[in-house]
Amino acid sequence: MFRDKMKRRSRSENEESEDRLSDLPDCILIYILSFLKTENAVQTCILSTRWKHLWKRIPKLLLRSSTLFCLEDEKFLTFVSKILTLRDNSAALHILDFECDTDHESELVPKILNYVRSHNTQIQQLGISITRDSDLLMPCVSSCLALTSLMLSVYHIRHVVYPETIIFPKSLNLPALTSLGLVGFTFCGDENGCAEPFSAFTKLNNLLIKDCIIKDAQILRISKNICEWIFFC
Repeated sequence: MFRDKMKRRSRSENEESEDRLSDLPDCILIYILSFLKTENAVQTCILSTRWKHLWKRIPKLLLRSSTLFCLEDEKFLTFVSKILTLRDNSAALHILDFECDTDHESELVPKILNYVRSHNTQIQQLGISITRDSDLLMPCVSSCLALTSLMLSVYHIRHVVYPETIIFPKSLNLPALTSLGLVGFTFCGDENGCAEPFSAFTKLNNLLIKDCIIKDAQILRISKNICEWIFFC
């Protein structure tokens, strides 16, 4: 009798706990899912009918080939493609972090950049790490006027910087940008022999520059009134 009573109590507590979770509104559950890695958030779709589509509305996508090392290149391509296809396009996307070092980069990068462009008024934090330049990269970034944080890394195969091909534009204007990281870019100088690529970022306070090149200039000018923290690697 005591054992039966304990079983009923345990069952009741489990049901109560499940009910409390079910009573949470979608917005709270989506907020919780946003703290998970994207692949883990997607896996919650098997929990119940209630969870089947919630992951499609999370405002953050982390799609990094280095963290999905268990997936073969072909499977990573399929995974990312399905995420972009199945995600609810009406849901705001605030953060996107994409890293690709696979044989299918040339197929994935245009898809990612087109997706970013379709949400360019919402994205606040953007990180893109690729192994070769893309003609779509900077035009896509320049359209994201809501960006507050931007991290761009362009590596050559085997993670050797590809020299003097990725020109960081002088006219890039991102009025809300406060944090900027650049790896593998070239800064070009003006007629006075001075490169000043960050002058338009009036709110910038964190700057990371790694493996970058200065071309046709002796000076890289960074206003102390703009940046509070500057890191060179």
